[in-house]
Amino acid sequence: MKSQATTVSLAPDTRTRILDLAESLLLERGYNAFSYQHIARELGVKPAAIHYHFPSKDDLGTAVVARQLKRLRKWRDLPRVADLPPKEQLEALFKVYDNHVRQERRVCLFGALAADFLTLPTPMQAELRTFNGELTAWLAQVLAVGKATGALRFVGSPSAKAVQVLTTLAGALQVARVHDETPYHTIVGQLRLELLV
Repeated sequence: MKSQATTVSLAPDTRTRILDLAESLLLERGYNAFSYQHIARELGVKPAAIHYHFPSKDDLGTAVVARQLKRLRKWRDLPRVADLPPKEQLEALFKVYDNHVRQERRVCLFGALAADFLTLPTPMQAELRTFNGELTAWLAQVLAVGKATGALRFVGSPSAKAVQVLTTLAGALQVARVHDETPYHTIVGQLRLELLV
């Protein structure tokens, strides 16, 4: 009896299932290429059930990005990431993108939303800017420490290099979607060659 209760409690609630599916559709198709009908059909619920949790698609899209921002903050602060030396922190970031390319060559959140940015609701735009800003600031700090300790090498400021690295990673995922994983691994290999001492 106790194990059944545990199993039930581990099942995601409707709100989480909606968020999970919306995120998956967003990464596969982009924000403007899915609707509540897609989610309702996939989950076997009526659209009203989605509207109950997220009154509008704007609310849903903003919640997806806000959840990703929360995940970023949690990941960044995990001891297994935060306590690593700069070189290993950079490798931890590469691993996140490697996971994207292995999941049916999915693009990252930024890559999925950047093309649609001007059509996104204002709160969603703000969340995406915050997400990208915090990721960039974290990477710039990693690069700064890495350069100061001699573990990483690059020309220019850490903030400029962080923007370049993240843009390159997002683009590498896009290229993998068009072709296969080979160019992605070539691009990441080049980043390693340029950054790692």
